[in-house]
Amino acid sequence: NAKYIASEEGVKSFIVKKILEVLNTRLAIYLRRLESNSIVTFNEFFEETITNERGKECSYFNFSGAERKAIDLAMLFTFQDVRRAQANVWLNISMFDELLDSSLDDRGIELVLDILRERVEKYQEAIYIISHRKESMKYCTTGEIVFLEKKNGVTTRTTNFKHDE
Repeated sequence: NAKYIASEEGVKSFIVKKILEVLNTRLAIYLRRLESNSIVTFNEFFEETITNERGKECSYFNFSGAERKAIDLAMLFTFQDVRRAQANVWLNISMFDELLDSSLDDRGIELVLDILRERVEKYQEAIYIISHRKESMKYCTTGEIVFLEKKNGVTTRTTNFKHDE
C-alpha cells in the first residue's frame, strides 16, 4: 500500500485530479481572454496537450513567439489563481520584467494590461512592470512611473529621465 501511495498514480495523482478541473478551466479562460489560438489542458500526471485552432495537437514550439507568450501568461495567471485558492497564500505584489518589451503586439499588450488591471482591482495587487523601452511608458495609464539608473554597478532611483532621449 505504501508503495502505491507514494507512486505516480497514488497520492500525487489524487491531489492533482482534485484541482485539475479548476486548473484547466481557468487556463481556458485566460487563453480566451488573451485571444490565443490554442487550447492547453493538463492530465493527472501534469502532462500538457496543446491543440491549435484547427483542433490539431501541436508542440509548444510550433507557435510563434507572441502565441507562446500568450500561453505562458495564461499559465502564469492560472497558477497564481490556483495558488491563491488552494494554498490560501495571498501575495499582493507581482513583478514583470520586460513584459512589454518583446513578442506582444499592441493588441496583446492591451489584453494583458486588461487582466493586470482586473487583478489590481479584484485582489488589490501591486503590479510592477519593468521595461527598458521608452515607448512602454504610453501603456502606464495609472500608477507611477519609477525611473532607475545604473552607475558603477549600483542601481538607484533617478528623476533625471528625459522623455525625448
